Amino acid sequence: MKKNSIFLLISVVLFSCNKDYNTVGLNLIDNNPFRTSLEEVPVFVKMRKIPPYVSNSLTTFQLGEFQDNIYGNSKVSFLGQLNFEDPSLAFGNISQAKEDNPDTDNIAQIPEEETVKNVFLDIPFFTNVDDDDNDGVINLYDVDSTDPYSDSDGDGVSDADESNAGQNPLDPDTDGDGIPDGEDTESVNPNAGGTLYELDSLLGNSNASFKLKVSELDYFLRPYDPEVNFEQFQKYYSNNSLASDFTGTTLHEDEISINSKELVFYNEDDPETEDVDESETVKQRLTPRIRVELDKDFFQTRILDKEGSDDISNLDNFKLYFKGIVLEAYDFSEPLLMILNFNEAEIKVEYEYNEYNKQGTTDDTSDDTVDIADGDFRFLFNGIKLNSFKNDAFPGYVYSSVLDTLKNPKQVFLKGGEGVMAEIELFKNDDGVDLLEEIRSKEWLINEANLSIYIDKEMLSSSGGIIEPSRLYLYDIKNKAPVIDYFVDNSAGPKPYQNKVVHGGLIQLDEDKNGLMYKIRMSEHIKNIVRKDSTNTKLGLVVSSDINNTINIEVEDSDFMTFTPNSSAINPLGTVLIGPSPSAEDYDKRMRLNIFYTEVNN
Repeated sequence: MKKNSIFLLISVVLFSCNKDYNTVGLNLIDNNPFRTSLEEVPVFVKMRKIPPYVSNSLTTFQLGEFQDNIYGNSKVSFLGQLNFEDPSLAFGNISQAKEDNPDTDNIAQIPEEETVKNVFLDIPFFTNVDDDDNDGVINLYDVDSTDPYSDSDGDGVSDADESNAGQNPLDPDTDGDGIPDGEDTESVNPNAGGTLYELDSLLGNSNASFKLKVSELDYFLRPYDPEVNFEQFQKYYSNNSLASDFTGTTLHEDEISINSKELVFYNEDDPETEDVDESETVKQRLTPRIRVELDKDFFQTRILDKEGSDDISNLDNFKLYFKGIVLEAYDFSEPLLMILNFNEAEIKVEYEYNEYNKQGTTDDTSDDTVDIADGDFRFLFNGIKLNSFKNDAFPGYVYSSVLDTLKNPKQVFLKGGEGVMAEIELFKNDDGVDLLEEIRSKEWLINEANLSIYIDKEMLSSSGGIIEPSRLYLYDIKNKAPVIDYFVDNSAGPKPYQNKVVHGGLIQLDEDKNGLMYKIRMSEHIKNIVRKDSTNTKLGLVVSSDINNTINIEVEDSDFMTFTPNSSAINPLGTVLIGPSPSAEDYDKRMRLNIFYTEVNN
């Protein structure tokens, strides 16, 4: 009986395996139950003139002139308070009080007679030192930045070999003896010239010459606002006229130009060491910078001669006494705007003074001498800093575009600084009618959503061309923050300010390397609105200099905006975009929201 049961079971299994397979309900469901498609959703756009903003809230500062063929030109001055590096601000070895009233038992307390030798103002440039192949030549000057054995100066020796040998890989004759490095057996001069840097944040012709004027500031930059009982910080707006209205003594005024080489300083030769020439050894290397001499007499009478006085006895008194400096650049051979590293700027005062030298014999005064010693001190720019802007009025076609009456324009103008931003409402048609509920009712599964923004290349070309911003920044106006896609995107670009490449906003170039369009991915933001009933708030669109910077800056009283993004305020660039209501030939490039979705195929 048991054997028969097993045989029956095997027979059933074999029979089942030979039977055709049928899926239950196969004929009830279509072979393609889902459909993926694209919906191009209109956007509703207004342009807003960005009011003057609080300039002393900036994180970086500008100087110079910027030429813009569409929005007009601008001139930028800098104003800054100085703080002394040494809180005591004492000079020499002995305080002024002891100089004036010396201890009769201490013969070393003599009048030091401090005298200014040199005063230098140093303002470093921001620099780029990317060297992808680590051959000692930065990418900008490297003939092949992927190959350390490329020969950038064409002297027959690779960049890496020259750098390792102490030769200059950008000079075919390092020691200047007329014999190329590739043939010279003694061509070693590690101190020759200086490293070439790539200067960052210069807009215009970096070879332009210009005049730099450095003046004493004759206006006290108070930290707190007396109109609100000193309970809030004082606000100095970007359209202030302090640089032109409150300048005092001129400390420097002369023509200068920019040099991208590092500054190399050598030691003085010691005549007592005949076998060693100290003048061939490097004392100090400084990155490229604006470096000018300031009026020595001013610092002698206003600073060193004031040692021990109440005017410089503490920092608060000092700021009332020496209120700061003003920097103005003018007479450019060609326009040039410089974004400079004022956080590391300084004024260095070098001086000499009398020093009593006991020669190490305290009890024997017969060999004592009075020597000339060197000293120095620094002023740092870590007080209040601000820019003062003088902007040309917008031309008529830009001004008329930012009027409240213009909605869903043919063109969208964007400019940083006191420029123009776009206020965007999603899911609204040309008449401002809300389409959101209609889209919610469709029960789409949203795969991706992006804002598609084409550049008006014809407008830029007909205006003579401009420097195009490398990125646009989209943010939630109500919540003063980026859209959620910004926060979920951890992708990294080749440079820090090019991070969040998935979220996008980076410029896309055409085959001629001109700007074509920007695309900003906002899938999570749209999903939250459509599927999770999040509030459909207004969005702001501006040019940006750094996607990592989401700080906002307060603007002057305005009916429609209270802040502007810092990354836009410090960016002087502008562009023109094809708007949501363009001409017929540009209709396919209109500003719009693209939603890629999946739905059940009924």
